[in-house]
Order: sequence, then C-alpha cells, then structure tokens
Amino acid sequence: MSDNFRNQLLTDFEYLAQIPKLFDREYELIRRAQTFEETHNLSADEYRHLFELYLRDKSLPDWLEKIAAVNERFRLVTQTLQGITYVAILISALQFIYGFQERQTQILNDKWDIVASDIRIGSSKRNAIEYLHDRDELLSNIEAVNAQLNGLNLPGRAQLQEADFRGANLYHAYFQGANLYRSKFANYGMNLTNLEGVNFQHADLRLAECYVVNMQFACFNGANLEGAIFDNAYVVGADFRGARFLTAAQFRKVKEIDYRRALFDDELSRELGLQPTDAKPAVGCEIARRNRSWWLAFVGL
Repeated sequence: MSDNFRNQLLTDFEYLAQIPKLFDREYELIRRAQTFEETHNLSADEYRHLFELYLRDKSLPDWLEKIAAVNERFRLVTQTLQGITYVAILISALQFIYGFQERQTQILNDKWDIVASDIRIGSSKRNAIEYLHDRDELLSNIEAVNAQLNGLNLPGRAQLQEADFRGANLYHAYFQGANLYRSKFANYGMNLTNLEGVNFQHADLRLAECYVVNMQFACFNGANLEGAIFDNAYVVGADFRGARFLTAAQFRKVKEIDYRRALFDDELSRELGLQPTDAKPAVGCEIARRNRSWWLAFVGL
C-alpha cells in the first residue's frame, strides 16, 4: 500500500467521520467503498474494516491524551522531587562530614567533663570512661573516688596508671590487660572499694594500693602484682594462680580465714600453709570483654 493510497484513505475517512447522520454516513461509505474497489482493488469489507479502525483510534485520543499529559506532569514532578532529594542528601552528607571532627571534639570534651565531675550515682561516669577508652584516650590519673562503676568494661589494655578508684564500686568490672600501675583501690573514708568479681587477668598492678578492699572472686591470673598492697583485703575466692611477682609476705596482714579460701599457685600455697588446689577459676575470670557493633563505632557513639 503506497503512501498516496494511504493518505487518500485517511482523507476519505476523515470526511466520513464528520458526517453527523448515520444514514448519510453509511450511504457515503458504501459509495466510496465501491469507488475504491473499482480503482484500487480494495474490497468494500476491507474498506469498512479500515474505517472502523480509524474511528476507534479517533475515539481514543481525547482521554488518552489527558492521561498522557497527567503522566508527563507526574514524571516531571517525580524527577524534580528526586533531584531535590539528591541535593538535600548531598548537602546533609557534606554538613555531616564537615562537622564530624568538631562534633567528636565536643563529645570528647563533654565526656572528660563528666569524668572530672563529682557525679557518683548513675551510669554516666562509667559510660564516659568507656567512651574515652574506646577512642584511645589516656586515662591515667583519672579520679573516680566513691563512683558507682559496676560493670565498667575496658577491653584492650586500658591506660589507667595512677588512677584513683578509692571507695568505688567496680563490681564485675573488666580490666584484663589494663595498665593500673600505682593505681589506688584502697578504702576511702567509710567507703569500702568493691572489686568483687573483677577481671584483672594480665593487668599491670605493680604498687597498686588494694588494702581494706573487697576483692572476693576477683581474677588475677597472669597479673603483675609486684609490690601491690593487700593489707586487710577481703580475698575469699579470689584467684591469684598465675600471678607474677606475688609473694606470701604481701598477705601477712590479710586474715588467714580469708586467704585460706583464696586460690594460689602450688608453691605459694605451701608458703602460706595451704593445700594446692585445682578448683575452677574464680567468677571474675569469666567476665568477658565488651564488644561494640560496627555502626556504633562508625557514627561515634
């Protein structure tokens, strides 16, 4: 079918579609169909079928065009909103990156303020110390006198040289591998330092002051206890097996009824007049390190 033939058909169909009266339209359709049959070898049925298709196509555009227009507007609005969203996300990301270091510095300063404050009750001081430790802050010489720090968990060799924990509650704390050289845990005023169930495995406790302290069921496996003072300490169930540089003389002021129920290496047990023991590890030896999820570390919490 040539383009001229097609155009002629469309011209006819356009003319027929504009005839308002059905009788007149049908009459003219038959007449023109016969003409096409004679001149172009197109049957009347084929002519009529093509005209019906033309009418069907012609009846659709009004509402299809509206739908298409609405869809186009919706697409434009959607693209605009997406563009605005991307720009907002980019701006927020840039603001976050730009202000991250400043926020971190401010948070660190706030945490140090809490550690240096007189706060004694609640978990804020414990959380602050853990936060600073997680960011490799040097915690030597911190003062936590009489503070409630039960459950304090500082994994990864905390730097707590000469820290002052006198009178603090450190029940079930985790200090494995910590440097606690010359740290103070002694009784402070009327408050007894609570080191019950603390994990001191492989910690550096040289010259630590631990007199008049509750350290029952604490764990000192592998800890360096050279020069540590345990005068009048409550050591029932404490596990000193594997501790380094520990001597019988360090327990000369500990009540015999207490240290007899502590756990020592065989040689030290004999020096203290005790029988060697293969008792299970103290409770403190089971205290595990705290783990943070990766996303908390990422956002700086």
